[in-house]
Amino acid sequence: MKVLFAASEIHPLIKTGGLADVAGALPIALRKKDVDVKLIMPAYRGILEKLAPVKSSINLGNPFGCGDLILLETHFPESQTPIYLVQCQSLFEREAGPYLDQQGHDFSDNDVRFAAFSWVCAMITQHGRLIGWQPDILHLNDWQTGLAAAYLAAWRLNHPPVVTTVHNLRYNGSFPLERFDEVRLPHDLLSIHGVEFYGRYSALKAGLVYADAITTVSPTYAREILTAEYGDGLDGTLRSASYKLSGILNGVDYNEWSPSIDPYIHSQYDLHSIDLKLQNKLALQRENNLPENAQALVFGVVSRLTEQKGLDLIPAAIEPALQRGAMLILLGSGDKSLENQYLALQERYPEQVAIRIGYDEAYSHRLQAGVDALLIPSRFEPCGLTQLYALKYGTLPIVRHTGGLADTVFEEGHQANGFVFYHASVEDLQAALERSMEAFSNATTWRTLQIQAMTQDHSWERATEQWLQLYHSLLNH
Repeated sequence: MKVLFAASEIHPLIKTGGLADVAGALPIALRKKDVDVKLIMPAYRGILEKLAPVKSSINLGNPFGCGDLILLETHFPESQTPIYLVQCQSLFEREAGPYLDQQGHDFSDNDVRFAAFSWVCAMITQHGRLIGWQPDILHLNDWQTGLAAAYLAAWRLNHPPVVTTVHNLRYNGSFPLERFDEVRLPHDLLSIHGVEFYGRYSALKAGLVYADAITTVSPTYAREILTAEYGDGLDGTLRSASYKLSGILNGVDYNEWSPSIDPYIHSQYDLHSIDLKLQNKLALQRENNLPENAQALVFGVVSRLTEQKGLDLIPAAIEPALQRGAMLILLGSGDKSLENQYLALQERYPEQVAIRIGYDEAYSHRLQAGVDALLIPSRFEPCGLTQLYALKYGTLPIVRHTGGLADTVFEEGHQANGFVFYHASVEDLQAALERSMEAFSNATTWRTLQIQAMTQDHSWERATEQWLQLYHSLLNH
């Protein structure tokens, strides 16, 4: 089975969020199951230096008037995973990140940039002879690839099945109608049953409407996005497409996130040497100039600081816990007013609160290993990966019951592995924090929850079986 896996970011080449982690891990897991997966992404500045020498290049012309689109074939040096890069200097070789300029604003031509990328994905799916490799399935991810499904539909030829995976519905890639001609699609697609979206057009909607299967990154999120509350204006489209919608939970790369082999942490440990987790806690307290205190319950946060993540709830909710001696260690950046609230909390509790604004991959590992509980009070969370990392590290997640958090963290019954609250309110979060402190005060209770957390399997191997079933169902349709 040949699968072309299209994504706008892939770890370790470039990453702004969870999409990159999935795109970096799922294709490798599928290749281990003998699926012939090839990746495709834009050739951003500096990407080629991280890959093996280019094996071949094909000029696909200049359909968007922005310069020739060149398809380069190479592979990852470590895994031998093949990857195609779409090269176009004017579109992709820019100083800043993949989507935003150096001022943090969307590039004004993001519609054309990702239309061009999507067009190449569609071209080589439809005409595999161009590269001597004919995909059986095109797997799209998020709005940046959604127009590939529209090009295939517009060309009105038989084409391989298309899967569109939604990692976060909120980012729908919508653009002004007056720019629609820029993406070289026929106007008959511009209807309420096509790509039209509230007086604009949406690349993600194209990916939903014209796909043969739609997936999201957790079963609960797949149900939530059918409602107005979580559907971000696309719930009607999704309800009419619900027959082809399913949720497959993301996996975790345990080669990268496992306390028994983690090179970044102070003391490696596993289920049978869980007492060594304490050494990581004391080391993290030292690193942050906090008093070394094994008895203090240390709460952690690794997150973008946004309201979506519920990070506005924590400063008020955690005060009573801090007054009772708990600690808070946070790594993240985002909303400036939220950053300032956390820095103010650190000023009030300098012996108990350590805030680091920014992102540091190695430090995020030390934080996961060193804190006792991880706070993830999201208002919505398609899948979430930090709670899956936390479980593996015996760090108990405190989560709001939504999306992938609801599918992976449980407070009741034999699966209990964390703490769950239901309403995005300071009061509900505060109650969950109090329950966690009560559990922490009983060493046996806490250890039972830790063991339950660490024995859960969220490996990509497990997720891959569901992907294989979906792919086979499309090919046997």
